[in-house]
Amino acid sequence: MAKKRKVNKDLDHIYNYKNELTEQLSDITRLLKESNKNIARYKDKDDKNLCVYSSTIKGKENYYIYDKRTKKKSYVKREDEKNLKKYIQRDYDLAVNDKLKKIQNSLLRLLKIYDIEEIYNTYEGLKKSKKEMVVPIIKSKEEYIEEWYKLHPAMQNTYPQDGQYKTNNNEYVRSKSEKIIADLLFKYNIPYAYEPRLELSNFSTVYPDFAVLNLRTGHTYYWEHLGLISEYDYATKNFSKIQDYIGNGLFPGKDLILSMESEGVNLDVKTVERMIESYLL
Repeated sequence: MAKKRKVNKDLDHIYNYKNELTEQLSDITRLLKESNKNIARYKDKDDKNLCVYSSTIKGKENYYIYDKRTKKKSYVKREDEKNLKKYIQRDYDLAVNDKLKKIQNSLLRLLKIYDIEEIYNTYEGLKKSKKEMVVPIIKSKEEYIEEWYKLHPAMQNTYPQDGQYKTNNNEYVRSKSEKIIADLLFKYNIPYAYEPRLELSNFSTVYPDFAVLNLRTGHTYYWEHLGLISEYDYATKNFSKIQDYIGNGLFPGKDLILSMESEGVNLDVKTVERMIESYLL
């Protein structure tokens, strides 16, 4: 009988870097556009065969301009430093332009074939009968999500409900704004748990409004909605709560998503959608 293999427990999810690679390509493309403008200044110059090199003599750096055609070099005096800088800048601009082109081409080639989802799709594409005979190298997304829900059970806050707002996911939340957030998370198929229990290192317990999972990165965020930020007591209480998060290494923008509203300034649906796009997709 064949020895049963185990799913890799140390690597149960693969970070998908496609967004980051795409952003990097965009940055490189912008730099290359600027670099092309810089080197355009050198195209019609008659000094392409001139370059600068240096040597150290008795601890002093000496610079020379070398002509590749005549094989002759000429010492650059200090008073001619402006001419020296011109050639050094040109050589730098040409070198960095070449590097940018190579990086851009490498990223373009990589992005054409880069698809981490294929690792999951190879297993998901099997017929059910074959899936039962296969141990995937990493957990399927369904298994990964299922285990995440077990680690983040919802509705753990026993504080009496102030209101009953039914979400599109057939659960009840405390406020209209929480319903808006929950419905948008549900719309974008973001795994989330409403009011899970979170133990902090100072032996205190908090119940974030939501725990949410970025399926692309495997990162869990805690989402707090501050609905009465204009009220002093409410703001003070929640400021202390946010400080507790930070004290436990959960930082806003990195592990903690914050949305808020105040009297006369309601939660904006488009803003929530942008936050979901930024943090969770």
